[in-house]
Amino acid sequence: MKAAIFRGLESIEVAEVPAPSPGPDEVLIKVRYCGICGSDVDAYKTGMYEPGIIIGHEFSGKIVGVGEAVSGWREGDRVTVNGVIPCGACWFCHHGRPSLCEDMAMTGITYHGAFAEFMVAPARGLHRLPDEVSDRQAALVDPLATALHGVRRSALKPGDRVLILGAGPIGLMTLQCALLAGARAVYASEISPTRRGLAQRLGATAVFDPRETNLYVALDEVTEGRGPDVVFECAGVPATLQDAITLVRKGGQIMVVGICEEPVEADFMTVVLNELEVRGAYCGHEEYPMALDYLAQGRVEVDPLISHVIALEEIVEKGFEVLAGPEPKAIKILVKF
Repeated sequence: MKAAIFRGLESIEVAEVPAPSPGPDEVLIKVRYCGICGSDVDAYKTGMYEPGIIIGHEFSGKIVGVGEAVSGWREGDRVTVNGVIPCGACWFCHHGRPSLCEDMAMTGITYHGAFAEFMVAPARGLHRLPDEVSDRQAALVDPLATALHGVRRSALKPGDRVLILGAGPIGLMTLQCALLAGARAVYASEISPTRRGLAQRLGATAVFDPRETNLYVALDEVTEGRGPDVVFECAGVPATLQDAITLVRKGGQIMVVGICEEPVEADFMTVVLNELEVRGAYCGHEEYPMALDYLAQGRVEVDPLISHVIALEEIVEKGFEVLAGPEPKAIKILVKF
C-alpha cells in the first residue's frame, strides 16, 4: 500500500509499504479521508515527529478487519479514531484529566497513522460515524473536538464577548462553538482574506485584519472600552499570544488553544495588574462524541472549511508546502483515498 512517511525536517516521502494486520485488540481500517492538521504542518517545519512514522490523525474510514479479541465492531462499520487514547492507568487518567495522560497513544505520532490506504487502530479508541455525518465531514471530528474542549475549559458565559485570534480550522470551529455556548458577540482577527471571509460567513460579529487595524482601538469601540471577556488564541504564534494579554479585558481570560513551538516574551506585569487568567486547552479526547453529535445535528458547519481535496501523491506539493507558506490560501486540506 502507499503511505506518507515522515522522514524529518521538511521531508515527507510517499512510498510503498506492507499493508498492516490488526492485533488481537485492534481493527484494520480502510482510510477514506485524512486531513492535514496544523500540528502536522508544525512537525514538517520543525522536524518534531519521530522519523519513520506514518503521519495523519484527522480521518474517517471503514473497518475491513477485526482482531480476535475485539467485540462490538464488525467489518463495514464506518468509524473514526480518537486522536489521543489515554492509558487509563496513570494519576491524571484516574483524576479525570485524560488529555494530560502520561502514557498517551497518539494516532500518527506514537503509532502509524492515516495518511495511508490502510491503518490499524486500538478498538478502544473507535467512534462510530452517524449516518448523518459524511466521510468528508468525519475527517474534521478531531479539530472540532479540540475546539469544543477549548470552549468547555473556558470561562465563557452567555452574554460574553469573545475574540478569536487566528481563523484557521480550529479558530473557525471555536468561533461557532462560542456562539453555541451563548456568546453575544464573537470577533475574529486573521491576516488571510480567505479565512476572514469565511469567519464572516460563519457568524463572526466583525472580522479584522491585524495588519491594517489597531485591534486595541477597534475592540475598545465595540466593548464599551472594556475589551473582550474571553480571548481564544488559535494561531499558535508569539505575536498573537503577546497581543492577547493587551486585548482581553481586566479580569478576563485568555484561552491558549494554538500550539506555539517558539519561545514567547509575555507581559506578566499586565497579567498581574489586570488579574488575568491564562489557561491552556490540549486535544479533545472527551469531546469526540459531542463533536459527532454536533455534526449529525448540523449545529457546526465544517464543509465550508474543506478548501482542497488532493491525492496522497500530492500531499507535499499541494498540501504541506501550501499550508506551511506565510499566508496560506487554503483552510483545511483533505487527502482522499
